[in-house]
Amino acid sequence: MIEDETAEEGRELPFGRAYDYFKHLTGISLVSIGGVFAFMDGTGTKLDPPRVIVILTAIGLAGVISLLMAGALVSIEVKPVPRDRMARQVRWGLIGASFFLAIGLGSFVQTFGSAILK
Repeated sequence: MIEDETAEEGRELPFGRAYDYFKHLTGISLVSIGGVFAFMDGTGTKLDPPRVIVILTAIGLAGVISLLMAGALVSIEVKPVPRDRMARQVRWGLIGASFFLAIGLGSFVQTFGSAILK
């Protein structure tokens, strides 16, 4: 985790909090995918396969966007990018990753809730 917002030379580290957000969202996506697969073992609640595909796709997209954005932020040190361009990419990455994670987890809660109440 980036706790100090300044580098050794006194320069600011760009987008440190966004990097931490994407890093944690990648982990949340992986754990969520594992949780969905845990419920698909067939011993307990029966989940509808087409809905599970939508859930896994949405959560997977959130994870992929997060991983790619974290990688893009790390690569700033190697290949500098104009700050306004990177800020625009980070903003769209935040929106996209959060949107797909919300869709995936919301769909899972709805699917799991309806399967339990049958």
